[in-house]
Amino acid sequence: MSRKILSLISYKGTKYLVIRITCYNATVYKKGKIMALQKWEVFQNQATDFLSDYFDIHCSMEGGFDATTSKITARNVNQVITTIEAKFCPAQAGQVILLSDGNKFIFSEKSKNSSNEYTQEIIKYLNTNYSSFKGTSSATIPVTTISYSTLFNWVKTVYKQKNVEWLIASNEFANLSVDDTLFVPLDEIENYFDISLVFRRKKSGNDHIPGKDLLDFQEEMDLINDNYQIKRTNNRYLLTLNERISNFNIGTKYLLSMTNKDCQYYIKKKDINTNPNIMFQLKLKDNIEFQGERFKKDYNL
Repeated sequence: MSRKILSLISYKGTKYLVIRITCYNATVYKKGKIMALQKWEVFQNQATDFLSDYFDIHCSMEGGFDATTSKITARNVNQVITTIEAKFCPAQAGQVILLSDGNKFIFSEKSKNSSNEYTQEIIKYLNTNYSSFKGTSSATIPVTTISYSTLFNWVKTVYKQKNVEWLIASNEFANLSVDDTLFVPLDEIENYFDISLVFRRKKSGNDHIPGKDLLDFQEEMDLINDNYQIKRTNNRYLLTLNERISNFNIGTKYLLSMTNKDCQYYIKKKDINTNPNIMFQLKLKDNIEFQGERFKKDYNL
């Protein structure tokens, strides 16, 4: 296992050492003790604190360390005032999983977002050009002929379904300031981002382990560490250990996913299938703007 120091940062008087450990390609974020965090996770933490301090309100990141859950809930005097999407750029804005059905693609219910009119418009284009995409194995193909307005409208529609009204983004993952942090209403994102769409085939994601596979998982886990507890919470299984682990793979079929609690992990089953999907990507333009005063005015802060 090799380690490479990426940077030493200071935040609120505390120094953080960011390290890359190549054995599992994660970033390590150290605050007295080592936790395995990637840059986008550090950004989410710091964006949450930055907004809390700047507006003197309570902001919290929903869902713990989950790449698919990057929204910040803003509260003032215990009342939710809005929801803010957080993006460490360049960033994935969302994806749609597809299925091949004969000589066409169809929307897959495994997608984390529901289908909308812009999803169907994109799928219609892919099916019109089905021969160009059907043979793709794992390569990424840029989809360049769909209008930017369609792509931005897809992002806005999906985020509005999550009650998102604002977006915070930066090319910096730490030591955020108003000079390098974008903070704008969702409806204005096309003024501040370049957007692109790519078609690719990839594993559709690892699902939380079903109960029927739990005994098999325990047999694999016992070979690594037999001192653990498993608890079921909201149809998900949580594994609690008495020490941190460095390898999240449990055998060939399972893996552990971090939560926001030390030594506690979600148990997931690896997806062995590859599915076609489309991915929306955002890249910040140079005209970064922090619309803090407008936010205060909109929410009477």
